[in-house]
Amino acid sequence: ISDDEDTDNEESEIAESNNDETGSDESDDEANESSDDEAAESSDEESDASDDEGDSEVNNLALAVSGGFRWNEGEDDEAGSQASASDADSDASDDETSSKAKKNNKRSKMQKISQDVTADLAEQAPRAASDFERLVMGSPDSSFMWIQFMTHYLGQSEVEQAREIAERALKTITPREEQEKMNVWVAMLNLEHRFGTKDTLDEVLKRSLQFMNPKHVYLQMAKIYERADQIADAERMHKIAISKFSESCKVWVLFGLLLLKNDKIDESRDLLARALRSLPKRKHVKAITQFGQMEFKHGEPERGRTVFEGVLGTYPKRVDLWSVYLDIEISSATRQGLDAADPNGRCWEPTRKLFERVVSMKNSSKKMKFFFKKWLKFEKDHGTEATVEHVKQKAREYVNSLGA
Repeated sequence: ISDDEDTDNEESEIAESNNDETGSDESDDEANESSDDEAAESSDEESDASDDEGDSEVNNLALAVSGGFRWNEGEDDEAGSQASASDADSDASDDETSSKAKKNNKRSKMQKISQDVTADLAEQAPRAASDFERLVMGSPDSSFMWIQFMTHYLGQSEVEQAREIAERALKTITPREEQEKMNVWVAMLNLEHRFGTKDTLDEVLKRSLQFMNPKHVYLQMAKIYERADQIADAERMHKIAISKFSESCKVWVLFGLLLLKNDKIDESRDLLARALRSLPKRKHVKAITQFGQMEFKHGEPERGRTVFEGVLGTYPKRVDLWSVYLDIEISSATRQGLDAADPNGRCWEPTRKLFERVVSMKNSSKKMKFFFKKWLKFEKDHGTEATVEHVKQKAREYVNSLGA
């Protein structure tokens, strides 16, 4: 195998497919669901992705005041990065490709606007209310600018003024900019949680539920409580979300993550069993693999291996599942510092055995090339010259077998 990047696109497709809700293993009954339900679910998933992008944008801008106040509580990286189990063999339709291109284009534009606004702030260094008025007039749909304006008043202990700016933002931002409005609502929830009363927080929460996606609001409120170490309140929000959106994989996964991170391992495992009773069958693999990844990170890695082995026993040719399993094994060893503490590299043997298993299976040449490239990169990062040569030899043997 050469060191070129021929399979970069394949890896990108795998990564993208890991974010899909469904695979090609759906039953005929599931395939016959009403188009309205499918459209609603598709819209919900796109909104989830939009929320994650918006959370990242605001968090990266480090909006905070003294005392470590966090304006926007984005989803945990591990939860956001957890890959679902979708069918890697499914070809994307032209519409899907076009949709992805539009999303990428929109994301690029948002990043460009963010960079321009940040540069403007750095150069102008606004200090007075009039400075912020000028900026929000120039970027009326930018939640970043409005939240900075709120921060300005909170820095002067003028909470009521900050509230007024938030209300102005909601009235000014155009209706189609739902993510920008959501960012402001989350900022308001944070403000009331830190500086308001239970009544004012409940009132803002009630209003936000009327105007924004309720599932996203409940999950954001749960995150606010979690960061304040108010775990009981965070659990309460998650339970409400589950009761209202029991067919959403996301609500089950995030609640399970909260439980695992707070050493409620048995409760998290029981939650998975409940999730599988409520979720559509087409989402079962996704839920199981995400809970398996959480076991690697916050529970017991051996339990996570058991979960993945069980799923792969049912779907042995799913490239995405193998790829996620390999990645989580590598990251688990790295996170535990085993590679640094083991100069002989014995900690990587479980991962190597996985690679040996997957390349010994009968797969298409495209899939085999993907795995050999992945294995080669792994050995270059963590192995020796001998292990790198071993992978190349295995690849040559495979190529020769095709011509036999």
